[in-house]
Amino acid sequence: MKSGLLLISLALLRLPADLVRISHHGGEGRGFSPAVARPSDYSPPSPPAQLTVATCAGGEAKTRLNAPISAGLKPRPSGAPGQPPRVGEKSTLAASPHPQPAASSQSAVATGPDGSTDQKRAAAPRAEHHYVLTPERRAKAIAYSRTQYLLYFAAIALSLAIYIFLWRSGFAVGLREWVGRVSARRFVQCVLFVSLFLAAVRVLEFPLDYYWGFALEHRYDLSTQGFGSWMADWVKDLGLTAVVGIIVVWVFYWLVRCSRRRWWLYFWFASIPITLAFILVEPYVVEPLFYRFTPLEKTQPALTDRIEKMLEHAGLAIPSSRIYEMDASAKTRIVNAYVSGWGTSKRLVVWDTTLNKLNSDETLLVVGHEAGHYVLHHIPKEFALDEMIFLVLFYVGFVFINRVVARENATTCRTSRRVEESKVEKFLTPRLSTLDFSTGVEGVGDLASLPIVLTVLTTLVFLATPALNGISRHFEHQADQFGLEVAYGVVADPNTADVRSFQIMAEEDLEDPDPSPFIRFWLYTHPSTDERIRFATSYKPWAEGKPLEFVPTIR
Repeated sequence: MKSGLLLISLALLRLPADLVRISHHGGEGRGFSPAVARPSDYSPPSPPAQLTVATCAGGEAKTRLNAPISAGLKPRPSGAPGQPPRVGEKSTLAASPHPQPAASSQSAVATGPDGSTDQKRAAAPRAEHHYVLTPERRAKAIAYSRTQYLLYFAAIALSLAIYIFLWRSGFAVGLREWVGRVSARRFVQCVLFVSLFLAAVRVLEFPLDYYWGFALEHRYDLSTQGFGSWMADWVKDLGLTAVVGIIVVWVFYWLVRCSRRRWWLYFWFASIPITLAFILVEPYVVEPLFYRFTPLEKTQPALTDRIEKMLEHAGLAIPSSRIYEMDASAKTRIVNAYVSGWGTSKRLVVWDTTLNKLNSDETLLVVGHEAGHYVLHHIPKEFALDEMIFLVLFYVGFVFINRVVARENATTCRTSRRVEESKVEKFLTPRLSTLDFSTGVEGVGDLASLPIVLTVLTTLVFLATPALNGISRHFEHQADQFGLEVAYGVVADPNTADVRSFQIMAEEDLEDPDPSPFIRFWLYTHPSTDERIRFATSYKPWAEGKPLEFVPTIR
């Protein structure tokens, strides 16, 4: 789960899913992005389902939520009404690690930059109209996906339970009183309070973090990361969360003290540059802490040349210096790619696991999709739309937070006249001596109100998840369309290559072949794999004499 960034990016900021969903675009293999979910495998974008600064199984970001819950819950994490193999196809499917769809149009042969045939899956299978899995692989994908969904909702429930416990138990008030005795300076108090509060939250969340981010991935053979490495990532994530948390919480309480009536609006304004700054520096500061990045032109010069030719063919240009290969295989077997950054830091990243599993034509379609995010400016567009949603959420949060704190103050006043407790009782135990359970929070501007603020805002962000993910699915569909258009004329059969890339990536990542409508609506940041395959099979404007929608516009 993504306690840390869930706490900051989901609750106080508005980086849906995982500073992952907005700061990272992509997640080719996953519709549900545990970038919302798992915690400490920072995976630029795709599992926290890590709601994390981003931790994914390699991502949604995961996002621990791409995911942003990150992902995004990244996160972070796509499948769709899948079709069981036909009776006549059973033996063929069982014999191949990547089932070869039967109904097809034509075989696509991947070619290299010099026109030679790509031998990696050169005998390209023909494209089926659905996401196809062997019975054994299908059962495994369903079991894994259903566990992910349950863990996502469990992570949200656990986070809320922890916040409420730290509030009602008097822990937050006791901590505030202790930091007040240590220093009279508000900033020092904030640094101490936020660091210790976050550490307490993350320790309480650790069992779920461990199961979701480490044990589950190994159980389904998706992770190659040892426990020591995973634990190191978990600690790094906690450190990053503390740094971001201190900044955000300090700004939040300073604004509350400045304006008790309009802090929600001022904080919304203030969080915009904070969020943009994070997105800008993330590729330089955050991502290198978890993975190694190498310019693609150094590791795959032939592929880089084909990518440049594909973009030039469409009148586009993405500097080769902004296209990277990430050593995802050091920690995961998941296949993915993404776009992150902002302005001068914006870049396109392909995981080495993707390069190992896909042939050159299939990889070009994946890169074409990510190039769509890059060229169509999806990060700023999605950011702007999400900002509108968060403006409303901040106001609603302001109303509820004020009401809860007002009741808390009224209860505290009544209780203080009837009961006197020792300092030890105030710090360590709930006030069980009265039925009011007063905790001593003195107002919204009191640091001890932090668990109340997080409880309210996390609940609101959770309820807004379908809207945020609906926006993401819209842009992901546009990127799918752009990928086909930009590859037309460069790849012999872009539709077949696209279908195959979706099939292989979804199969490798154990995508759900049959997610329910509710799961797609609530959790999916991408269209389901089945939907994407159907679109990739049918979208052929060039065959119908129709103009391309996106590529001509860019020229």
